[in-house]
Amino acid sequence: MPIFGKRRIISTERQRIDLSKPKLWELDIVRAVAIVAVLLIHGTAASTVALPIGSRSHTLYYAINHMSYFAVQAFILLSGVVLFYSYFDKWSASRVPGFYRKRLQYIFLPYLLWLFFYYLYDQWLNPAVKVHVSFVEFVKLIPWAEIGMGYHLYFMVIIMQLYLLFPIVVTLAKLWRPLGRYLWLFGIVVQGAFVVYRHYSGAAVPHGDRLFITYFALFCIGGSIGMNYERFFAWLNRNVWWVTAAAVGAGYTFLLLSLQEKRGMRFEFWEYELLFNGYPVLVAISFMWIGRHWLAHAPRWAAALSSLGAASFGVYFTHPALLSFYAMRAQVPAGQSGYHLAVWGGIVLILVVPWAVVRALKRFNWSWILFGK
Repeated sequence: MPIFGKRRIISTERQRIDLSKPKLWELDIVRAVAIVAVLLIHGTAASTVALPIGSRSHTLYYAINHMSYFAVQAFILLSGVVLFYSYFDKWSASRVPGFYRKRLQYIFLPYLLWLFFYYLYDQWLNPAVKVHVSFVEFVKLIPWAEIGMGYHLYFMVIIMQLYLLFPIVVTLAKLWRPLGRYLWLFGIVVQGAFVVYRHYSGAAVPHGDRLFITYFALFCIGGSIGMNYERFFAWLNRNVWWVTAAAVGAGYTFLLLSLQEKRGMRFEFWEYELLFNGYPVLVAISFMWIGRHWLAHAPRWAAALSSLGAASFGVYFTHPALLSFYAMRAQVPAGQSGYHLAVWGGIVLILVVPWAVVRALKRFNWSWILFGK
């Protein structure tokens, strides 16, 4: 409690000076949960393929992997919450240049650096490829981040599209009150129309999994929450039990249908979209309440998770490099003794080491170049 308390006091004093809104500390806890889910997805991915379908071990790893599928969507929802919470009340056209400058400095620049790192790292890990630098080759990677070891950077492509759109959306929401009131519905309609078009037209949408519109509903739902955060939280206080139960039920249903799909059952497209988007929303808002509860009643645990949440951007950037190297050096065939130890050793490694490194480097003023803000 003392460490976390000091952070809160210092932050409060700064907020009085800047006349800004108070920091939503519980969101760092949601980020911590989401980044752990990312690590579980990546750390168990190989096991869902290597182990025989129907075995207990495969079912276990498949369950962990798919129950963690809320991570990316939760981060997108949180981006909507933070942006609209921070900017909506005092938004004006004069803030657009500053908004874009910060995103170029703290989001796009780290993305470029890590994209270049994985461009080289991908070559270095492949003994059949001679490490080289081609400006034309690298520039072609920037729009979509389609690169081997940098597989996780697709999230940056999505989030930067949403940042580009944010000034337009928030301006329209300020000018037209119905849009501001029903932003969540607007996002659902836009994304739903895209899903229906893609399904019934049969048209292949290039880079569809990296287009903002694939996740637009989540961003707008987050925006609606951010614009009305305390009112939303008052509602959540009254409804947290059924919301949390619904999150568990949606996740379990998603898992069961995914397991049945492995045995030949077919997902209806609307079932998949509903669970793929609804499950993360329910998980994220459940952990908003749980996070605030932990802040009040389990301060040491909350402080640890807040630390991880604050480092989550750096952990996200760095962990695939460590996981790929570890996987090459700690290869234990499935079914042999030590296999599970190797899997969980890798998961612990990609959590603890990046977290410690990011925390250490964050003490330096220049760390934003690597990890943003």
